[in-house]
Amino acid sequence: IDKNIVLLILLILLALMLSVEFLKYKSDFIYNLYIRYFKDMLREHEYDRGKFRINGASWVLFSCILCILFFPKLIAIMGMLMLSLADSTAGLLGRLYGKKQYAPNRSYIGTITFFIVGLAVIALTPKYTYSFKEYMIGFASVVITTFAEAFYLHIDDNLTIPLVGSLSLYVLYLIFMTGFF
Repeated sequence: IDKNIVLLILLILLALMLSVEFLKYKSDFIYNLYIRYFKDMLREHEYDRGKFRINGASWVLFSCILCILFFPKLIAIMGMLMLSLADSTAGLLGRLYGKKQYAPNRSYIGTITFFIVGLAVIALTPKYTYSFKEYMIGFASVVITTFAEAFYLHIDDNLTIPLVGSLSLYVLYLIFMTGFF
C-alpha cells in the first residue's frame, strides 16, 4: 500500500479515536457505551472521567503516523513491530509472572521478555544488507529501546517505544553505515 494511503487511513482512525476520547468526557451516553464495550481492554486511568487521558490505542496510531512520516520504511516497520510484539508480550507475561517489580508496572520478567522478543523482531524483519553490522545495529537498538521501555517516564510507552526504536535504528545506521540513506 502506498505510504500516503496508509497515512490517510491512520489519520482518519486517529481523528475518530480522539473524537470518541473527547466525547466520552462530555456525554454520559458515549461514556457508558465506551465502558460497556472497551472497559476490559483498558487500564483504569483510560476510562476514569476525573482527568482527561488518551487511551493507549490512540497513542499507537499517533506513534505509527510519526514513524511512517519520519523514518524509512524498514526502520518504521521495525519500530512498530517492537511495540506490537515486544511490548504486548512483555505486558502479558509481566502481568502474569512478574511478581518481582523494580518500578510501578515494570517487572524483571516483562523487561527480559521485551528484550528477547525485540531481538526476535530484529532477527526476523527484512534488512537492507543482511550484514553482520546491520544485525549489530539492530541488537544495539533493542538494548536502547529496552532501557527506554524499562523506565517509567510518565509518557505512554505506546508513543515512546516505536519512536525510540526507530530513532535509535536510524541514528545507528547513519553512524555505522555511512552514506546509506
